[in-house]
Amino acid sequence: MKDWKIRLILFGSICYLNACAYVNRRFYTEPSEYFQKALKNAPYDALIVPGFPHIKDSMTPVVQNRVYWAWYLYNKGIVKNVIFSGNSVYTPYREAEIMAMYAVQIGIPAEHIFTDIQAEHSTENLYFSYKIAREKGFERVAVGTESSQSSFMYSINNHRFKIPVDFIPIVYDTLKTIQMVKPTIDQDSALTADFVSIIDRESLFKRLRGTRGRRVEQLMREDEREQKNNDHFLP
Repeated sequence: MKDWKIRLILFGSICYLNACAYVNRRFYTEPSEYFQKALKNAPYDALIVPGFPHIKDSMTPVVQNRVYWAWYLYNKGIVKNVIFSGNSVYTPYREAEIMAMYAVQIGIPAEHIFTDIQAEHSTENLYFSYKIAREKGFERVAVGTESSQSSFMYSINNHRFKIPVDFIPIVYDTLKTIQMVKPTIDQDSALTADFVSIIDRESLFKRLRGTRGRRVEQLMREDEREQKNNDHFLP
């Protein structure tokens, strides 16, 4: 895919998230307010960080902000572990692995970093990462991203999925105090072979349904059926 198309997609993604946040004013994650709540509830066992498309040889401001916010929360002892989430969706790089490599380079120990490479939408970032958290025995989980995406994710989660997580939106005044650099990573190790962009795999309508959590609803129903079957066969 041509570079200008990728950049147009990224710009559109940011605009869409901000539009969703505006529409979903039933909840707005005021960063400083929720950061103070997080301080009172800390430490969290894990922080979920949604992915963002990686462009070859670059570190987008969105990725940089999310990774450094995770580093800040880890460094301050507010979170004990970080789960980066995101498959190769619009570009051939697995988003979670790119972010994990950046995180290691800036100081988060590799043993405290986990990745989910199944998610292709924000709601799936939440679902798949929370499953990893539970599998690892993490009980108290938070989500760290921009306030716009936090608002969107919370609104859907609060009214439909009810996955028990808190939100710690990025406080940009805090990020301004951090000297951020672009770490050197082996980006090719996160390449997906035979990659096909989601815009070539799914219609716009299907992508919008995915963003609104259609796949998560189906997966949660399957989880519920599986749990009922397991309970049925218990002695």
